[in-house]
Amino acid sequence: MTRLIAFFSVFLLTFAPASAEDAHPTPFDENYEAMAVVDAALAEAVTEHKRLLLVLGANWCHDSRALAHHFESEALSDLIETHYVVRYIDVGFREQNLPVEHRFGVAAIYATPTVFIIDPASETLLNRHSTEYWTTAASRPVEDALAYFTRWIDAGSDQDGLIAASIVYQSMMTEIEVFEAEEGERLASAYADIARWRDLADADRPENFDALDQEVEMWRRRMVRQVRRLREEAERGVTDALAAYADGREITLEVVAGFDQTDPDLPLRIQPHESDVW
Repeated sequence: MTRLIAFFSVFLLTFAPASAEDAHPTPFDENYEAMAVVDAALAEAVTEHKRLLLVLGANWCHDSRALAHHFESEALSDLIETHYVVRYIDVGFREQNLPVEHRFGVAAIYATPTVFIIDPASETLLNRHSTEYWTTAASRPVEDALAYFTRWIDAGSDQDGLIAASIVYQSMMTEIEVFEAEEGERLASAYADIARWRDLADADRPENFDALDQEVEMWRRRMVRQVRRLREEAERGVTDALAAYADGREITLEVVAGFDQTDPDLPLRIQPHESDVW
């Protein structure tokens, strides 16, 4: 009986059906000069009065394919087709199609898939502060996707409200964006180096290639967390300082303007990556 159970266990492992993930679409086509695709999609989105939705990912990335699978689901497919023009932009291992990212004000992406939701008339990147939200798409239910992409049908920006009207807040966000741009340029250079070295024979790679590869992996992951933390610090700092300034008064645009004139010192804990190579 023990041998029979062992036999059937091996049989089941050998001939088990493919996982559901294997059935997910593979929409990324290794077109690394995708700007013409973006131009055509922008024109289509303007004509059809839709948002442009760019998914920057790759077929090797199970989260990229999972998001594409969400888009095909019964719960989401009609909404996506009705309100978005969708294009899948292959970024390889995050080192390809950088001109597409730069066009919309992003120096480098930190993970895949990164999602751009764009107003095609102005080419404004609307979801700038949540582009990386779907980098864990495989573990997120389709209901989350439905709520997220429903929100962006009409949303003007992810920076609305009285806090966003503050010049102090906007200056802090600009400081974060400058930091992101500088670090993004460094990361883009690191991605390109790692990709180039990866294609070489082992003997031709830097002796510490594995360590450098790991450094870049840790760096990009920390950037996701750091940028999110900085944005939270800016919003929390301005919210608290504005409340103290208002001293119980209702917060209005006039109160915000008065607060801005006090020019409060609200520092951000910005920590550039330290590297011997990049």
